[in-house]
Amino acid sequence: MALCEQPMRNRFDYLSRRVAKEALTTSGTIVAGDVINTETQYADLRHEPDPARHAERARLGLLGRLAAVPCLIEVYSQAPRPEDVRACLAKHLAHWQDCARQARSDNHVRDPDQPPEKPVAPFLWIIAAGTPKTVLTQLRFEAWADGPAGVYTFGGEILHVGIVAANELPRDPTTLLVRIMAAGPLLAPAVKEVALLPRDAPERVIAEPALLDFENQLGQRPNRTDDEKEFIVAMQRSWEDARAEARAKDVLTVLRVRGIAVPDGARQRIQSQRDPEQLERWLEKAIVATSIGDVLDEPS
Repeated sequence: MALCEQPMRNRFDYLSRRVAKEALTTSGTIVAGDVINTETQYADLRHEPDPARHAERARLGLLGRLAAVPCLIEVYSQAPRPEDVRACLAKHLAHWQDCARQARSDNHVRDPDQPPEKPVAPFLWIIAAGTPKTVLTQLRFEAWADGPAGVYTFGGEILHVGIVAANELPRDPTTLLVRIMAAGPLLAPAVKEVALLPRDAPERVIAEPALLDFENQLGQRPNRTDDEKEFIVAMQRSWEDARAEARAKDVLTVLRVRGIAVPDGARQRIQSQRDPEQLERWLEKAIVATSIGDVLDEPS
């Protein structure tokens, strides 16, 4: 899944887009780095919901509710500045104009006996790790009547703009994906919440692979911000079991690809192992082994 369609503002952008795409790909069309005309501009994310996939969005909590209508999603790992909000509004208005032009073009080729189709007005959601107090006050944002604390809207039916101050959201699973997307100082606490969820919880199924992948990326970088360092520590403390399961899966995958039979007892032994060094040794041996006994140092 390519997520590098355009330069990113910061490293957390990768995680935000990965989580959103994993979450929303089953409920509609999701595009990262979408080009917004008239001038070349890029939206962090654009989502076009599939009306037939309401159930998939309902599983996503607040994120699914935000994405219930066509929307642009812009993400900031801090409180956006006024100039950031202005840039978001420029993309939003340009995208809205594009939608209107496309609707006019579609109506032009429709059967003249059919009534023209009214375009659905897109929404702009700005997800931020911090509360942009100046923006909320000066633009007179109001609390979203249909949402939890921390969600604000502005402009009514004329502008369709909302800001999600993720630091103000209730700390429960329904807001977890949005708080992970906001990242920054909110990411490390969210990691601990993900690790406590049942393994089949939708939030964990979506977030876990993205978090592990993001940790691996940061581990290869020599310089990290304080928020990134805190995230890595949280992953190391909260994700030992998940890391071990992933490595055990790697061992079994290598054995399967190489055509080496794995008896039930050996499979259980590999899957229950929690020592990362032992799992790493097994993985190295699996690459060159000719039998399961060669891997586990026991008679085959």
